[in-house]
Amino acid sequence: MNSHNASDTTDRHAIVIGGSVAGMLAARVLSDFFARVTVVERDQFPDQATFRKGVPQGRHAHGLLVRGINILEEYFPGFVEALLKDGAQFVNMGSGVTFYIAGKRLPSFESALELLSCSRPLIEHVIRRKLQDHTNVQILSGCRVEGLCTDAEQRRATGIRYRQRDEESGALSELSADLVVDASGRRSPLPKWLAQLGYTPPESVSVDAKAGYASRLYRLPAGKGDVPMAYYMPEAPQQSRGGIVMPIESDADERLILVTLIGLNGDYPPSDAAEFEAFARGLPASLFKTVIDGAEPLDAPYGYRQVENRLRKYDKLPRYLEGVVAVGDSVYALNPVYGQGMTVAALASRALHEELAAHQARQGLDDLTGLAKTFQRKLATVIDAPWQLATGQDLRWPVAAEGHQTPIATHLVQRYFDTVLRTMPGDTVVAEAFFHVQNMLKPPTTLFHPTVVYRVLRARRATRRMPLEASRAPRRRVADETAERSLEKVS
Repeated sequence: MNSHNASDTTDRHAIVIGGSVAGMLAARVLSDFFARVTVVERDQFPDQATFRKGVPQGRHAHGLLVRGINILEEYFPGFVEALLKDGAQFVNMGSGVTFYIAGKRLPSFESALELLSCSRPLIEHVIRRKLQDHTNVQILSGCRVEGLCTDAEQRRATGIRYRQRDEESGALSELSADLVVDASGRRSPLPKWLAQLGYTPPESVSVDAKAGYASRLYRLPAGKGDVPMAYYMPEAPQQSRGGIVMPIESDADERLILVTLIGLNGDYPPSDAAEFEAFARGLPASLFKTVIDGAEPLDAPYGYRQVENRLRKYDKLPRYLEGVVAVGDSVYALNPVYGQGMTVAALASRALHEELAAHQARQGLDDLTGLAKTFQRKLATVIDAPWQLATGQDLRWPVAAEGHQTPIATHLVQRYFDTVLRTMPGDTVVAEAFFHVQNMLKPPTTLFHPTVVYRVLRARRATRRMPLEASRAPRRRVADETAERSLEKVS
């Protein structure tokens, strides 16, 4: 994805506020259009794949969906190979992951999809390393951005004001830019900066299912068999607890397992060691107890609770400050339980690439007037489906539903979605369709394809009556084979 050579960009400069996954992806895109790109980050980046203070969620299990893996490989060729070299491993979604959905275990089957099993710090470390291969990208770490610089009329951002974090009382420095990208996260100061400049800040909408996480790292003893990746999915509104077991990068002598516990509706998993283990053992899946009882804990449980869904509607602003756009959690912060964050960041980076290319074709990049408006509106279309999925599910928890009116149509979709989930443990065709939607390879409408609907409704009827007589079994097998072939054609 390098059709726009940075050598043709004269001396244009872009700044990215925040070195998150979203920020680094934005920097990668900008490197195709700008002669210089500077990423300004509060933290001092570590030399190794370790946790850092600015990413508190990094201590918990993270999923990089297949669509996200594909986009990252396009932007950073060799990304997957580098992860595997550093200890990540591919696992088949059907045979390598133990899923517990609607309280039941999915049968093992060979899926067409594979996931990467590794820690978030490793993913960030490899992205950062790959980004630094682009010689026109500079990372300015240990710096805090204090505000925007603008032209005299305050119509256009012309750069940033910042200071070194270890010099809190020191003088502010200024850095000029043609474009500023805010990727500073959930606590983004951009709305405040816009208000200070006389602009209407974006409306903020939140859906809070009072979700919380707690994670702990374990080491498997020598001679103990491998532990598969596992996910016990909470089920609204009756099962508020869930968890993830994820083998992460390690060598043959020290096999590491990350255990992340999930609680919704205010049923937070504890960070006390004894209570953490009791919570894990209480999950109706023996694998969690097996890991807890048979492995050595390497750290104290680490909790995290600031995970409400929050959307800032930059696409609806009545007036835009030119020269600044927002991406990542600065715009859309999603409940991590659905594993969408990094993949949506990848999709957003592609939207930024497309919009910059379109703007360049229309009027060139010497004048970026109008880019803020067109990009934020494009981004809104990209994040709509992930937002609807996350909030639609979270609104099923009583604590999140308070103060929200859920349309009847949404209730109907939620009920159908429940039936899909309950069908999956007994139907690998439906499970595979769900996996493709979950990994953003196929649209949500795939779950309403006649093949899927037929199988879901058939399973629902089967729970309400006696099994079909044996004489009809051959006809049913033929119908199953026909349905599988039909589903393969869904795009």
